[in-house]
Amino acid sequence: MGCVILTTLRLFRVEVKRKFGRHVEAFFVVLTAIQFHVLFYSTRPLPNILALALVNLAYSFWFKGNYLRTLQALIVAAVVFRCDMILLLGTIGAALLLSRSFSLMEAIKCCISTALLCIGFTVLVDSIMWQRILWPEFEVFWFNSVLNRSSEWGTHSIHWYFTSALPRSMLVAYPLCLVGALLDRRIVPYVLPVTLFVVLYSKLPHKVILNVWILLLFLCL
Repeated sequence: MGCVILTTLRLFRVEVKRKFGRHVEAFFVVLTAIQFHVLFYSTRPLPNILALALVNLAYSFWFKGNYLRTLQALIVAAVVFRCDMILLLGTIGAALLLSRSFSLMEAIKCCISTALLCIGFTVLVDSIMWQRILWPEFEVFWFNSVLNRSSEWGTHSIHWYFTSALPRSMLVAYPLCLVGALLDRRIVPYVLPVTLFVVLYSKLPHKVILNVWILLLFLCL
């Protein structure tokens, strides 16, 4: 699991170097090395970490300009491992549509075909393992969002991500990432979808630590 996470981080690092240069890459490596949360959890077989590998891969595709692959990686993460990644898929997908990175029809075809394939895979595997017909992330989505019972897992205030989770997970990168967004306009198309994702997710009563690696990059710029 740790090797998988490090491999996807390396793919993302390569695209950071290609898009923003060697100095930004160096800062990204330093920030990753000194940041406690991700490296500590990267070897734990949790749904968050399994999804983390795919989100890192999606970010590398995003920076590379391979936008349909970006959507596909996020769909796999949402359907198989973390249903809440559908919010990240929505914000990034909307931003790419508005920038005309692909057509609406291309996005629909790509998303439907990938989602159906992933649903078939996860239902097959998990039904065998649980001995009943099961799509785990759909049940999670139904319980947390449709039935609105996520508060039964515990609750935090609506500002918890911005005032507690992000400061603890990003450390010094948290205040400085805002400076980076102001100094380099190239990163605005990247920071807005991810920030909107955190805002939307903050409305759920139950909170979990999110993948915010894309925000770490803004410190370096």
